[in-house]
Amino acid sequence: MQSKQQFLSPFSLRPEQPQQDQLSSSQKCDCTLSYSHAVPLHRPQTKPHYHLPSIMKSATTMPLPRHIEGRVGNFPTTNQEEPAPRSNWRHPLPRFRQKRKRRVRLLANLAAAMAVLVLASSLLLSQGNGAVGAWFADTSRAVLGPSATAQIESWYLGISDMFHQAQYQLSGKQVSAPWTITPVPITKPLEIPEHSTQKLTPIPMAVFNITQLFSPSISGAGIWTTISTAPAPYTTMPLAVKTFIQPDPTHPYAVVTLLQFDHRFVHLHMVAGTSEPGGPRGIAGPGRIAATDLVGNTLLAAFNGGFKYADGQYGMMVNNVVYVPPQAGAATIAVTKSGQIIIGAWGVDQRLNYANANLAAWRQNCSLLINNGKINPLTQDGSAWGASVLNSSYTWRSGMGITAQGTLLYAGGDSLTAYTLAVALKAAGAVYAMQTDINPYWVRAFIYSRSNSGSLSIAKLDPSMQGTGTEYLYGTERDFFYLTRFTPAPAALYPAGG
Repeated sequence: MQSKQQFLSPFSLRPEQPQQDQLSSSQKCDCTLSYSHAVPLHRPQTKPHYHLPSIMKSATTMPLPRHIEGRVGNFPTTNQEEPAPRSNWRHPLPRFRQKRKRRVRLLANLAAAMAVLVLASSLLLSQGNGAVGAWFADTSRAVLGPSATAQIESWYLGISDMFHQAQYQLSGKQVSAPWTITPVPITKPLEIPEHSTQKLTPIPMAVFNITQLFSPSISGAGIWTTISTAPAPYTTMPLAVKTFIQPDPTHPYAVVTLLQFDHRFVHLHMVAGTSEPGGPRGIAGPGRIAATDLVGNTLLAAFNGGFKYADGQYGMMVNNVVYVPPQAGAATIAVTKSGQIIIGAWGVDQRLNYANANLAAWRQNCSLLINNGKINPLTQDGSAWGASVLNSSYTWRSGMGITAQGTLLYAGGDSLTAYTLAVALKAAGAVYAMQTDINPYWVRAFIYSRSNSGSLSIAKLDPSMQGTGTEYLYGTERDFFYLTRFTPAPAALYPAGG
């Protein structure tokens, strides 16, 4: 008995007219056509993904009526070219849906960027004055590069300045003094008649109170206060004095604290840090005050140095050890082997060059703020005092200067630009001045004194400065300056011809 040929359709459809088990050839074709009519005509014609029974293969190769030719659903015909198979084919989205999708993706990216910015700003605003803020800046320079880091710092400093402005307004525009005022007598240089036979006495450091730069200002601003007297037998003469001023009427809360030292009783020392200023030579400095200068009441003061090597590649040399080669034209503070302090531009000032074997140490940083009594016009335009986006930013800044009498000045304060720092130093009498370091964590100055019992006391110049002063005693990675007391020969304290 002959077996029947049967197949199951891939479609759950019913033939138009059920027939007997045994069908003729033409009926088989008609049956195929009946199923073909039931297939939706709009389906894309693609190659089937399953094997067809042999009876359907033969059926689909037979000629079809013209009115249904090429309309057999998923089954190819002899009169139609097979389309190439498509992988993961989708209908294209309408244009308005594509735009909406792109807009959603853009908003998501902006939200992620804002989250990162808010997180970074929160970190900086909470820790900007501490070690975490300094670590964040250093890490960002290594990962993102100096330019990107400077931009982030500029954003942070802008937010910080807005916060200071709001705080100033909420406080009723009140700014408090950093310490209680205790004025010292104002002294002026003696006018000695020519060929005078009068017996002269030592002339103290000339200290002139600073005229207030705008009104109203903090009571007591510009009045010098004695913080240390000269070594015996000259204890009646001031050795170190301090004051504060407000240099910027647009930022009345910007207070600059100042130190002034009688250069005749001090020696200036420079110390390279254990890793900075660094440089290609890879020479590490001691990073601490010499042990011999910690004996007795020798140590007088210490304050921050200049920029890191990556922020300008400024030169430094101490005791014939060149840590970083000098840059021509850069602002330089130097000390000779005889103790004279010089501030000027390298290669411009005839004393500041490699040929001068009398130089014991020098440190460079940026360009001169004040040159021969005049504020450098580039303090308000340019990138010579930090990255270009930071030059006009309001932040902590420090600087050093020399007066016409030779006294040494140190200045440090918050909410300053390069220009307002120069204004403060010039008001204090500086004829040559340079900026040292900037930013909250690095601007610091301390006064040291040892009692008869041997205990060492350390006082900050400004209570809001960072650090403790012990970092310079036991080791630090950054370079710095320090001053020691000494008693000069009597002839150094009298005017020439006395």
